[in-house]
Amino acid sequence: MVIGIAKRTRTALIILVALAFVVTTLGEAQAGTFQIPPKGKKKIKIGVLDLIAGIEVSALSCNWYRKHAKERGWDLQVFDMAFNYANAQSIMENMITAGYDGIIVNWVDFKYYDQQVLKAYNKGIPVQGIACGNNVPGVISQGIAPDMAMGALSSMYLVTKLHEGDKVLVFIDPQVGNCVFRFNTAKVTFDMYRIKIAQEMHYPGKGDPSQVCYEAVRNALLADTKKEIKGVWTHWEGYGIPAARAAMDMGRKDIVVVTSDGSPNTYKELRELPTLHATSDTIWDAPNWTSHLFKNFDKIFAGQPFVDNEVWFSVPNLVTKENLPPPGYYYSPCGYKGRPADFQVK
Repeated sequence: MVIGIAKRTRTALIILVALAFVVTTLGEAQAGTFQIPPKGKKKIKIGVLDLIAGIEVSALSCNWYRKHAKERGWDLQVFDMAFNYANAQSIMENMITAGYDGIIVNWVDFKYYDQQVLKAYNKGIPVQGIACGNNVPGVISQGIAPDMAMGALSSMYLVTKLHEGDKVLVFIDPQVGNCVFRFNTAKVTFDMYRIKIAQEMHYPGKGDPSQVCYEAVRNALLADTKKEIKGVWTHWEGYGIPAARAAMDMGRKDIVVVTSDGSPNTYKELRELPTLHATSDTIWDAPNWTSHLFKNFDKIFAGQPFVDNEVWFSVPNLVTKENLPPPGYYYSPCGYKGRPADFQVK
C-alpha cells in the first residue's frame, strides 16, 4: 500500500523544526556593521568564485552577474574551481591581493576558506555567497534556498511513489554544505516512511561528477539482480540526470529518480527521461537573487553602513512530470503560473 497522508503530516512537522534549526545555525557568526569609504568614480572589479562553472545553473548565474556589472560599468571575472575544493583558498588569496572590490561565491562552503573571508572583510572587501552553507565571520550576505525544504520536497515526493520496505539508492557529495542539509532531511523522511537506503554512495572529490554518479548507480543496479531497488535520491541535478540515464540504460524504467536544483536542461530531461520524475529547485528566482547581490554592492560602494551576516531565502518549487511548464517557461511559486524564461540571459 502506498504511504498515507497521516505520516506525511508528521514528517512535515519534523521538517518545520529542521528549518528552524537551519536559520539558527546560519546565524551563529555574529553580525557587525560593515562600512568603507565611498568608491566614487573608481572602476569597480568584482570576482566570482564558482564551484563548477561548466554546469548550466552556474552559467545562468554568472551571465546575470555580467549583466548587472555591465549596467554599472564594472569589470567582472569568474574563477572556476572545477570542483576542486583545494583551490578555494588560493583563488580567494589571489583576488584579495589583486585588489578586487567585491567577491561573490557560488555554492562553495565557507569553511574551506574562512580565513580568507575574514581577511577580505578586514581589508574592506565585501564577500557575498549563494548557497555556501553556514556563515562564518566576515560574510556580508548570503542567499540560500531552505535546503532542508528542498530535501523534504524531493524525498517526500519519492516516498509517495514507493511502498513501505522499498529500497532506494542515494548519491551525494558530503563536502557540499547544502547537500548535508538536504540529505539529513531525506534520511528523516525515508526513516519515517520505512524506506530503506540500500546504498549511500559519495562523490570522491575527483573525476567528472556526473560520470562518477552514472557509473556508481549503474553498478548498483547491475548488482540488484532481484530488482529490489525502486528509487534513487540525489541532492543535485548533476547527479539526478545521470542516475536517471543509468536506470534507463539498465532497462529499469520502474526506477523513480528525484533530485534537486534546476535549469532549462533539467526541465528538458524531465520531459524526455522516463525515470527522472521530479526536482526541487529555485531557478525561478535567479533574476532576483543576482540583483540582490548587486544592490548590496551598490549600498556598500556608496559608503553606506551595512549590517553583515545577512541571510535571505529563495523559495523552492517541486517540479514534476505532472506540472512541468511549457518549453521556454518556468514556474514561479505563486500558484505555479508559467512566465517567460527571462533567466536565459546571453
